Parts: sequence; structure tokens; C-alpha cells
Amino acid sequence: MKVAIMGTGAMASLFGARMAQQGNEVWLVSGWKENVETVKAEGITVHQKDVEDFTVFPHATMQAADVIADGVYPELVLISCKGMQTAATVQKALPIIGEQTSVLTLQNGLGNAEVIAQYVPADRVYFGNASVASDLVKPGEVKDTTNRNRSPLISLMPFNREMTPRCKEIGDLFQSLGYDTNASLTAEKYVWTKLCVNSCANALAGISLLPNYIYSNDRDGFQIINHVCAEVVAVAKAKGIDADYDDLRSYVHFTLYNQHHYVSMCQDMHNKRPTEIDTINGAIVREGKKLGIPTPVNETLMHLVRLISNHYADQWIKD
Repeated sequence: MKVAIMGTGAMASLFGARMAQQGNEVWLVSGWKENVETVKAEGITVHQKDVEDFTVFPHATMQAADVIADGVYPELVLISCKGMQTAATVQKALPIIGEQTSVLTLQNGLGNAEVIAQYVPADRVYFGNASVASDLVKPGEVKDTTNRNRSPLISLMPFNREMTPRCKEIGDLFQSLGYDTNASLTAEKYVWTKLCVNSCANALAGISLLPNYIYSNDRDGFQIINHVCAEVVAVAKAKGIDADYDDLRSYVHFTLYNQHHYVSMCQDMHNKRPTEIDTINGAIVREGKKLGIPTPVNETLMHLVRLISNHYADQWIKD
């Protein structure tokens, strides 16, 4: 399959490398010049636990038009960016989205597929989630930290809720990468499971600047996670999505207890960058208000993250 990945961050690099390893024609499109040049010259090296590292050479470019220089449009465009960058990224990808091109988002949070569908016909938009973890060590080098005991690791479905052969093809692509994949209309349940994990993890990690296993094992962090989880379940149920509080809470605590890395929002706030809070906890707040479901803990976390990120330059402690 010919695949264009819009981005060269940790997840884009990991997926791009694994797809290229399986013989797919992969293009990484990014404005990050250093990483693009490194991938061109040295490829992408993937570090894996208990498995030999590997290096591959996918295509990399700063110009989307290079993807179709041969006159062939990609079958799949994967949007791999922060939620606040989705609209701009899709617009950049429009010249390489042909009549048979599908567009997939596995981004964190809610609302990204809706943004994509403003630019791309809804019947060619797919959304889902990836319970895959990776760290970008440096340009051209990524570490796969995925807990493979989870299942599924990838979930995806059509945005218009009508199954297509292409949905299965995309699912098979990710399955071939060694990631257990669910490509079906049941995927939305797993999207909300990942949303719950992100809602519990990202804001807490960003505010505290702690790794997951530390704040999740602190008694105060433990209680905040329980409250966030309860609100997510209440909103999910009101939307008709299958969600059980005890099961989801246990899953979240187990997941965070076993994660020793710093999640993306923690890294963003440490490095004083914008965050995805509006597509994670902010999305829970918005959906809750639509349905008349109170979400005070998610709303408080949202406002705290916004407060901090709006005033990085004024912080007392500076690097």
C-alpha cells in the first residue's frame, strides 16, 4: 500500500518505519527539516524491547507534492499531529488526497475526524485509536514502548459508520505490523477507552510533571483518576457507548501503574509547548454539556492546564 503520513513525530516515525519494513511505499511529510533530512540520510531506527533493533528508509519530504511526483496518489493518508494542528495538517495534505484516497486519524481525543470531514468526503474518513506507545529518542530514532499485553492495540472504523472493504484493508495493514487490530463498528468503544486513559493521564502528568506510575500510585492522584473516570463513563453511557466504571477504572489504573514514561502532555508542558487538552479533557467537558452531564473534575483539569500553558513565560521556575 502507498501511505503518506503527515508528521515525523514519535508515532509517525514508528508507524512509518514498521510499514516500510513490511514493504509498503511510505512517505513521511513534515515541516520538521532536521528530522526529514535525517530520515533521508540515515533512515529510521526503531529500538524494541527483547527484539533486535532495525533501520529502514521510508521516503521523507517537506513538500507534500513530492508524494505524487510519479502521478500515483496514496491509498491512505494518516494524520499524525497534535489535535490543535489537525485542520492545518489536513489542508497541507489536500493536494495528495485523490479520489480513491482514504484519510485516517488515530490521534488522541475527540473531534479530529469531524475536522477532517470538513475537507474530505465523509465516506473516505476513518478514525480510531492506537494503544501504542513510543518515544522519539532523536531525529531518525524512535523507541517502541508498547505494552503488547493489551488487545486490541489499534481500533478503527468509518466516520460515517458504514463498513467498507477499505476499512478492512487498513485494518490488515496495521495487523501486518504486529499490532492486534480491530477494524469494525465496535471500535468506538475502544476510542472511548483510550480517551478515558488520556483524560486521566495527560492533564495530571502535565500539571505534576511526573511519570504515570508515580502520580497514579499516589493516593491523591488515585482519587483524581477515579473521579475523571466516573465522569467519562457517565458521558459515554449518555451517548449510548458501552462503558463500565469498575472495568474501565481498573484498566486505567493497571495501564498507568505499568507505564514509567512521561506522556506527551507532560513532555509538552515541560518544554513549554501548546497541549491537546481541548481534544481530551476539554472534549469530555463539551460532550457533557451537550448531554447535561456535569464533568467538574475534567473541567478543572482543563482550566488548570490552560492556565499553565497560557503563561509559561511568567513562571517562577525557568529552565
